[in-house]
Amino acid sequence: MKIYISIFSSLFLLLACKQPDPKPAAPDPQKMAANYRLISSLKDSIQSGDMIFRNGMDEVSRAARSFNRKDTSFSHCGILMIENDSIFVYHSLGGSYNPSQRLMRQALDSFCNPAENNAIAVYRFPLKPAQHQKLQETVSTYYRAGLRFDLYFDYKSDDKMYCAEFVFKSLNRAVDNALTSYVRMDTIPYGVTTDDLFLHPDSRLISRKNFIY
Repeated sequence: MKIYISIFSSLFLLLACKQPDPKPAAPDPQKMAANYRLISSLKDSIQSGDMIFRNGMDEVSRAARSFNRKDTSFSHCGILMIENDSIFVYHSLGGSYNPSQRLMRQALDSFCNPAENNAIAVYRFPLKPAQHQKLQETVSTYYRAGLRFDLYFDYKSDDKMYCAEFVFKSLNRAVDNALTSYVRMDTIPYGVTTDDLFLHPDSRLISRKNFIY
Protein backbone atom coordinates (compact mmCIF):
# COMPACT_ATOMS: atom_id res chain seq x y z
CA MET A 1 0.00 0.00 0.00
CA LYS A 2 2.84 2.41 0.80
CA ILE A 3 4.28 1.86 -2.68
CA TYR A 4 0.87 2.56 -4.22
CA ILE A 5 0.45 5.76 -2.21
CA SER A 6 3.92 6.89 -3.24
CA ILE A 7 3.22 6.32 -6.92
CA PHE A 8 -0.15 8.06 -6.75
CA SER A 9 1.09 11.05 -4.77
CA SER A 10 4.15 11.41 -7.01
CA LEU A 11 1.97 11.40 -10.13
CA PHE A 12 -0.45 13.88 -8.61
CA LEU A 13 2.31 16.20 -7.45
CA LEU A 14 4.03 16.08 -10.83
CA LEU A 15 0.83 17.11 -12.59
CA ALA A 16 -0.63 19.46 -10.01
CA CYS A 17 2.55 21.45 -9.48
CA LYS A 18 3.61 21.84 -13.07
CA GLN A 19 2.98 25.08 -14.89
CA PRO A 20 -0.52 25.29 -16.38
CA ASP A 21 -0.83 24.56 -20.08
CA PRO A 22 -1.36 27.53 -22.40
CA LYS A 23 -4.93 28.76 -22.24
CA PRO A 24 -7.18 27.22 -24.88
CA ALA A 25 -9.22 29.33 -27.24
CA ALA A 26 -11.91 31.35 -25.52
CA PRO A 27 -15.12 29.31 -25.12
CA ASP A 28 -18.24 30.22 -27.04
CA PRO A 29 -20.03 32.90 -24.96
CA GLN A 30 -23.49 31.59 -25.82
CA LYS A 31 -22.58 28.05 -24.81
CA MET A 32 -20.99 29.28 -21.58
CA ALA A 33 -24.13 31.27 -20.78
CA ALA A 34 -26.20 28.14 -21.36
CA ASN A 35 -23.88 26.18 -19.07
CA TYR A 36 -24.22 28.73 -16.28
CA ARG A 37 -27.98 28.48 -16.65
CA LEU A 38 -27.59 24.74 -16.08
CA ILE A 39 -25.69 25.49 -12.88
CA SER A 40 -28.38 27.95 -11.78
CA SER A 41 -31.05 25.35 -12.40
CA LEU A 42 -29.51 23.26 -9.61
CA LYS A 43 -29.77 25.91 -6.95
CA ASP A 44 -33.39 25.45 -5.91
CA SER A 45 -32.86 21.74 -5.27
CA ILE A 46 -29.67 22.06 -3.20
CA GLN A 47 -29.64 21.56 0.56
CA SER A 48 -26.83 22.26 2.99
CA GLY A 49 -24.83 19.07 3.42
CA ASP A 50 -25.30 17.83 -0.13
CA MET A 51 -22.26 16.46 -1.95
CA ILE A 52 -21.23 18.00 -5.26
CA PHE A 53 -19.03 16.37 -7.87
CA ARG A 54 -17.33 17.79 -10.94
CA ASN A 55 -15.36 16.31 -13.82
CA GLY A 56 -12.34 18.36 -14.78
CA MET A 57 -10.81 18.33 -18.24
CA ASP A 58 -7.13 18.78 -17.34
CA GLU A 59 -4.36 16.26 -16.75
CA VAL A 60 -4.69 16.33 -12.96
CA SER A 61 -8.39 15.48 -13.24
CA ARG A 62 -7.64 12.62 -15.61
CA ALA A 63 -5.14 11.24 -13.11
CA ALA A 64 -7.62 11.61 -10.25
CA ARG A 65 -10.36 9.80 -12.21
CA SER A 66 -8.07 6.88 -12.89
CA PHE A 67 -7.89 6.12 -9.18
CA ASN A 68 -11.64 5.82 -8.70
CA ARG A 69 -12.65 2.32 -7.72
CA LYS A 70 -15.48 1.63 -10.22
CA ASP A 71 -16.91 4.76 -11.83
CA THR A 72 -14.70 7.42 -13.45
CA SER A 73 -17.48 9.95 -14.06
CA PHE A 74 -16.05 12.56 -11.67
CA SER A 75 -12.64 13.73 -10.59
CA HIS A 76 -13.32 15.97 -7.58
CA CYS A 77 -15.91 16.55 -4.87
CA GLY A 78 -16.97 18.84 -2.04
CA ILE A 79 -19.74 19.64 0.42
CA LEU A 80 -22.40 22.26 -0.30
CA MET A 81 -23.46 24.79 2.31
CA ILE A 82 -26.11 27.51 2.04
CA GLU A 83 -24.98 30.62 3.88
CA ASN A 84 -26.99 33.84 3.85
CA ASP A 85 -28.82 32.84 0.66
CA SER A 86 -25.56 32.06 -1.12
CA ILE A 87 -24.29 28.58 -1.97
CA PHE A 88 -20.70 27.65 -1.25
CA VAL A 89 -18.64 24.52 -1.82
CA TYR A 90 -16.13 23.40 0.80
CA HIS A 91 -13.49 21.20 -0.76
CA SER A 92 -9.94 20.02 -0.30
CA LEU A 93 -7.68 20.84 -3.23
CA GLY A 94 -3.93 20.95 -3.64
CA GLY A 95 -1.18 21.77 -6.10
CA SER A 96 -0.91 24.98 -8.11
CA TYR A 97 -4.70 25.28 -8.08
CA ASN A 98 -4.62 26.12 -4.37
CA PRO A 99 -1.21 27.42 -3.26
CA SER A 100 -2.23 27.69 0.41
CA GLN A 101 -3.26 23.98 0.42
CA ARG A 102 -5.99 24.94 2.93
CA LEU A 103 -9.59 23.81 2.77
CA MET A 104 -11.36 25.97 0.20
CA ARG A 105 -14.70 27.79 0.47
CA GLN A 106 -15.76 28.60 -3.07
CA ALA A 107 -18.91 30.00 -4.66
CA LEU A 108 -20.92 27.36 -6.52
CA ASP A 109 -20.54 28.96 -9.97
CA SER A 110 -16.78 29.19 -9.54
CA PHE A 111 -16.45 25.59 -8.35
CA CYS A 112 -18.47 24.33 -11.33
CA ASN A 113 -16.69 26.57 -13.89
CA PRO A 114 -17.79 25.10 -17.25
CA ALA A 115 -14.63 26.38 -18.91
CA GLU A 116 -12.68 23.82 -16.89
CA ASN A 117 -15.23 21.08 -16.20
CA ASN A 118 -17.61 19.17 -18.45
CA ALA A 119 -20.07 17.72 -15.92
CA ILE A 120 -21.38 18.26 -12.41
CA ALA A 121 -23.71 16.34 -10.11
CA VAL A 122 -25.31 16.74 -6.70
CA TYR A 123 -25.90 13.75 -4.43
CA ARG A 124 -27.45 13.55 -0.98
CA PHE A 125 -27.13 11.33 2.07
CA PRO A 126 -30.27 11.10 4.23
CA LEU A 127 -29.44 13.21 7.29
CA LYS A 128 -31.65 14.08 10.23
CA PRO A 129 -31.78 17.73 11.41
CA ALA A 130 -29.33 17.09 14.25
CA GLN A 131 -26.97 15.38 11.81
CA HIS A 132 -27.21 18.34 9.41
CA GLN A 133 -26.25 20.62 12.27
CA LYS A 134 -23.31 18.44 13.26
CA LEU A 135 -22.12 18.32 9.65
CA GLN A 136 -22.20 22.11 9.40
CA GLU A 137 -20.26 22.40 12.65
CA THR A 138 -17.71 19.84 11.48
CA VAL A 139 -17.11 21.54 8.14
CA SER A 140 -16.88 24.95 9.83
CA THR A 141 -14.35 23.59 12.33
CA TYR A 142 -12.18 22.14 9.58
CA TYR A 143 -12.35 25.40 7.64
CA ARG A 144 -11.47 27.62 10.59
CA ALA A 145 -8.58 25.31 11.45
CA GLY A 146 -7.22 25.63 7.91
CA LEU A 147 -7.33 21.90 7.19
CA ARG A 148 -4.54 21.11 4.74
CA PHE A 149 -4.69 19.04 1.58
CA ASP A 150 -3.08 15.61 1.94
CA LEU A 151 -0.47 15.35 -0.78
CA TYR A 152 0.19 11.72 0.14
CA PHE A 153 -3.45 10.58 0.14
CA ASP A 154 -3.04 8.87 3.50
CA TYR A 155 -6.52 8.04 4.74
CA LYS A 156 -5.21 7.09 8.17
CA SER A 157 -4.15 10.65 8.97
CA ASP A 158 -6.70 13.25 10.09
CA ASP A 159 -4.60 16.41 10.17
CA LYS A 160 -4.57 16.53 6.35
CA MET A 161 -7.18 15.22 3.91
CA TYR A 162 -7.71 14.73 0.19
CA CYS A 163 -11.07 15.64 -1.37
CA ALA A 164 -13.06 12.41 -0.95
CA GLU A 165 -11.55 11.86 2.49
CA PHE A 166 -12.73 15.29 3.68
CA VAL A 167 -16.26 14.72 2.40
CA PHE A 168 -16.50 11.20 3.81
CA LYS A 169 -15.02 11.95 7.22
CA SER A 170 -17.23 15.02 7.62
CA LEU A 171 -20.36 13.01 6.83
CA ASN A 172 -19.22 10.07 8.93
CA ARG A 173 -18.67 12.30 11.93
CA ALA A 174 -22.15 13.78 11.46
CA VAL A 175 -23.74 10.31 11.65
CA ASP A 176 -21.63 9.17 14.63
CA ASN A 177 -19.35 6.98 12.50
CA ALA A 178 -22.19 4.92 11.03
CA LEU A 179 -20.42 4.92 7.65
CA THR A 180 -17.12 3.53 8.93
CA SER A 181 -17.82 -0.01 7.69
CA TYR A 182 -17.83 1.32 4.13
CA VAL A 183 -14.14 2.28 4.30
CA ARG A 184 -11.99 -0.14 2.28
CA MET A 185 -8.68 -0.95 3.93
CA ASP A 186 -8.39 -4.41 2.36
CA THR A 187 -7.90 -3.36 -1.24
CA ILE A 188 -6.11 -0.80 -3.38
CA PRO A 189 -7.01 2.03 -3.45
CA TYR A 190 -7.65 1.97 0.27
CA GLY A 191 -9.73 4.39 2.30
CA VAL A 192 -12.40 6.12 0.22
CA THR A 193 -12.46 7.22 -3.41
CA THR A 194 -14.62 9.83 -5.11
CA ASP A 195 -16.92 7.24 -6.63
CA ASP A 196 -17.32 5.48 -3.27
CA LEU A 197 -19.31 8.53 -2.19
CA PHE A 198 -21.86 8.73 -4.99
CA LEU A 199 -22.08 4.94 -5.40
CA HIS A 200 -22.86 4.42 -1.72
CA PRO A 201 -26.28 2.71 -1.41
CA ASP A 202 -27.60 5.55 0.76
CA SER A 203 -26.44 8.26 -1.63
CA ARG A 204 -29.24 9.68 -3.81
CA LEU A 205 -28.74 11.56 -7.06
CA ILE A 206 -30.40 14.98 -6.94
CA SER A 207 -29.30 16.26 -10.32
CA ARG A 208 -26.61 15.80 -12.94
CA LYS A 209 -25.71 18.27 -15.66
CA ASN A 210 -23.46 17.75 -18.67
CA PHE A 211 -22.14 20.98 -20.06
CA ILE A 212 -22.54 22.05 -23.70
CA TYR A 213 -19.47 22.48 -25.96
